[in-house]
Amino acid sequence: MSLPQAIRNMIDGASGLTAERVNYGKRNEFGTLPAVAFEIEENETMSIGSNPLKRCVVRIHCVAETGEGAQTLAENVENVLVAGVYNGIDLCSVINKNSILQPPDTSLGEETNPFVCITTSEIYYKE
Repeated sequence: MSLPQAIRNMIDGASGLTAERVNYGKRNEFGTLPAVAFEIEENETMSIGSNPLKRCVVRIHCVAETGEGAQTLAENVENVLVAGVYNGIDLCSVINKNSILQPPDTSLGEETNPFVCITTSEIYYKE
């Protein structure tokens, strides 16, 4: 299986989410909130050998109608980011680096846009 699918399956267990609301890349703009979109920003091999250790940096966007909802969703997602084997990939260690709550974009006029809380995590894994 692929690394994005393994990470998606790990996130699927978060309270308040259903599988169709977790996407790799961008969230469905017309989909139901709350929702999560994630992307792998870095992916590198840390050690060489018969069983190399790899590291990736994942940015997770938790989107909700309110700031409190986005922050709560981010905390729920962080709670399920735990080491384990997902889809045959051994996620050895997960380090949550930070979460930042962003205000909604108001550049489009008076339209109310959702809040986004962005969590950045490092994941060490073996394939």
